[in-house]
Amino acid sequence: MVLAVAAAVGATFAGCHPTGTRVADVIETAAFAAGFTLLASRSSRGTWLAVGVAAVVFARGWLLVPALATMGVAFESVFSSRTHRRIGAAVGALGVQMVLRWPPEGFHGLPTFAATALVAILAVSAWRRSSARIRRRVLLVVGGLGAGAVVLSLPIVIATLLVRGEAMAGEAAAKAALSNIGGASSTAVVADLQRATTDTTDASSTLSGWITAGARVVPLVAQQARFLTGTLTSAAQATSVAARETPSIDYHRLGYHHGKIDLARLTAMEGPMRILDRQLRTTDHQLTGLGSSWLVGPLEDRVVSLRTEIGRAQHSADLAVEAAKVLPAMLGGNGVRHYFIAFMSPSESRGYDGFVGSYGLLTADDGHVSLTQSGQPADLEALLPPGGATLRGVPGFLARYSQFDPGKYVRDATFSPDLPTVASVLAQEYVQAGGVPVDGVLAIDPYGLAALLHFTGAIQVPGLPVPLTSHNAASVLLKEQYTTFDAGETNENLLRHDFLQAALHVAFDKLVNGSLPAPKTLAAVLDPAVVQGRISFWSFHRSEQPLLRRLGIDGSFPATRGGDLLAVTTQNAAGNKIDAFLHTSVLDHVTFNPSNGDVSSEVTITLNNDAPPSGLPPIVINSVEPGLAPGTNQTWLTLYSPLVFEKASSDGEPETLSSGAEVGVKAYSTYVDVPPDATVTLRVDLAGRVASRDAFAMSVRVQPAANPERYVLEVTPAGAWRSATTDGSVRWNLSGAMRQRRVFRFVTS
Repeated sequence: MVLAVAAAVGATFAGCHPTGTRVADVIETAAFAAGFTLLASRSSRGTWLAVGVAAVVFARGWLLVPALATMGVAFESVFSSRTHRRIGAAVGALGVQMVLRWPPEGFHGLPTFAATALVAILAVSAWRRSSARIRRRVLLVVGGLGAGAVVLSLPIVIATLLVRGEAMAGEAAAKAALSNIGGASSTAVVADLQRATTDTTDASSTLSGWITAGARVVPLVAQQARFLTGTLTSAAQATSVAARETPSIDYHRLGYHHGKIDLARLTAMEGPMRILDRQLRTTDHQLTGLGSSWLVGPLEDRVVSLRTEIGRAQHSADLAVEAAKVLPAMLGGNGVRHYFIAFMSPSESRGYDGFVGSYGLLTADDGHVSLTQSGQPADLEALLPPGGATLRGVPGFLARYSQFDPGKYVRDATFSPDLPTVASVLAQEYVQAGGVPVDGVLAIDPYGLAALLHFTGAIQVPGLPVPLTSHNAASVLLKEQYTTFDAGETNENLLRHDFLQAALHVAFDKLVNGSLPAPKTLAAVLDPAVVQGRISFWSFHRSEQPLLRRLGIDGSFPATRGGDLLAVTTQNAAGNKIDAFLHTSVLDHVTFNPSNGDVSSEVTITLNNDAPPSGLPPIVINSVEPGLAPGTNQTWLTLYSPLVFEKASSDGEPETLSSGAEVGVKAYSTYVDVPPDATVTLRVDLAGRVASRDAFAMSVRVQPAANPERYVLEVTPAGAWRSATTDGSVRWNLSGAMRQRRVFRFVTS
C-alpha cells in the first residue's frame, strides 16, 4: 500500500490530462497509478517482465534510466526462487511512472493503447491469482465506476441532442451573415448575427449547466463536452461583438455613387473593423485551445471547418482594416492624387503583358475620381527630351532593355515582367514629357476592360461599328479591330487612329462618373481579371504597398523564397499585332533530390502560330524586320529561373541563349521565328540547388497573353525518396493565375 501511495504521488507530476479538468486530472491520474501498482503486486512474474520491456521500448531521454531500473527489478524477480508482492508493487510503481510519461510515438494513441494492453495483462493475471472474495470486490468497484461514468455522461448526451437544432440554426445564421457582408446593407447582416448570438448562447447555457458538469470528469467524454460547450460559447461571443459593430461597417452605404465615395464613412470603419478583427483572433485562439486529439471524427471535422471559416473571416477583416487605413489617402483624402493608366494590348506582346496602346490620367480629390487626360503613347513620346527620358532607379531594366532605347518609347515601358519596375519607368517618362508627378500606375488590358464593362454596360467607341460589351471587348480590341474593322489601313494610320485610346477614354469616363456595386459584387467580377494580371496597380507610397500585395493586385514578379522559380515571356520583335494568333504552352519536368537539394529541370516551350501567310492586313502579319516572310511570328523569348543554364535546342537542333539577370533571377533569352500555321518547340535544360530539403517549393509566373498560356509542372524525386502523396511523379496543371506557388513534400521510401 505504501508503494501504491508513492506511485500515486509521483503520478500527480506526470502532467497527464485524461479529462482536461485540472482537479479531476490529478485525482484520476493518481488513482490510475495506485491501481496499476496494486495490480502488478498481485500479478505473475512474467507480467512484471512485460512491464519492464514496455517501459524500455517506449522510454526516451532521461526516462530510459528509471525504465532500465524497472527492467532490472523485473528480470531479477524472474530468476528469484521466491515471489513477493512487494517486488511486483515496486515494478508497478516504477513502471507506471514511465507509462504516464511516454512521449507520442507512431500513430496517434499508440502509447495509450500500449498502456491499456499492459493494464489488461496485469488485470488478467491478478484476476487469476485472486480469491473469490477479492474478485467480487473488484467487480463491485469496476461496475460502480462504469455505472457512474454512464450516469455522469448521460446528461451531456441528452443536452447535446436537445440543442442540436439551435446550434445548427445559429451556425446557419452566422454563415449567412458572413456571406452577406460586403454585398448588402447591414440590416440583414445584423439580424442574422443577432439570431446566431441568441441561438448559440441558449445552446451554450444548456450544455454548460450544472446537470452536465459530471461529464467533465469522465475521460474521453470530457473532451467532447468541453469542445461542444466551448465552441458554442466562443461563437456566441464572436457573433455578439459582430452584431454590435456591424452597423458601423455598412459597406452598402459606403459605395461609390455618382463618381464619389464618402471618405468620412470609410475612415470611421477602421475602429469597428479593428474590434471585430481582434475578436476573430480571440475566437481562433479559443478554438485552438478546445481542440483535442481525442475528439471523435465528426467533432474533429468541425474543428477544421470552424477554424477554416474563422480564418477566412479574419483574413477579410485584416484586409478591411488595412483598406480603411490607407484607402482614404489613396482616394485623395489627404491631398489630390494622380494615377497613370497604361492600357496594354497583348496582341503585340511585352514582358509584362502587351505594348502600351493608350494612356490616361486618373485624378482623385477628396473621394471624387475623374479621368483628366487620355491619349496615345506617341503624344508623350513627341514631348520627351531629345534622346528620350533619363531613367533612374531601374538598373536591371536598363541592363536588359537599353538596346531597345526604352527611354524614347513609352509604349515599350512594359518590357519588364515586374509591374513596380514598369510603373517606375512610366512615371519617369510621363513627368519628363511634361506630365504631373503620379502616385501610382494602373495597368489594364482588353480582358481587364471587359471585366469593367460589367459595371458600365455597353459603350460605343467612335469608329467601331459595334458597341463594346463585357462579352466582345477582348476579341474586338485584340484581333477584330486590326483584322476586320481596319482592313486596308496602313500601319501608320492604324497607330494614329487606334481604337484603344478611344475605348479607354469612353470606358473610364463612364466608369468614374457612375456608380459601383457593393464590394462583394465588385470583387466577384474583378477577381478573375486581377488574379490573371489583366488588372494590376502599383502605388509609390510605401505604406500602401502591403495592402496591394495582400490583394494580389500589385503585379510584382514572384520571389524564389529558397525554392525554384519559372517564368517564360514572349516579346513581339516584328512590330505587328500577330501575337493574337500565338499559343504558348510550357512543360517543366523537374527532378529533385531531397537529400541535398539538387534540382535538374527540363523546360519544353511550345509556340504555335496559327496566323495565315496572307489574307490579313499588313499591321497583323507583316514585319518591320526585312526578309521576314508574312505571317511569321518573331518573338524575343526569355526564360527566368534561379537555376544554371546547361543546354538548349530548337526543334531538336542546338540553340544558343544569351544570359543576363533581372528581377532577382537569371534571364535566358533568344529570338524565335515561328512560321505561319506552324509550331516551334524549344527545350532548355537547367540545373542547380535549392535551399529546401524534404519540401520543394516552386513559384511560377504566367504571362498575361492574348491567348491564355498553358503550364504543366512534373516533379520527380530522386534517390530513395517518394512523394508524400503519391508513389511517383507529381503533376501540377497550373491555372491561368499570373502568380502561383506550390510546395511538394517528400518522404523516404
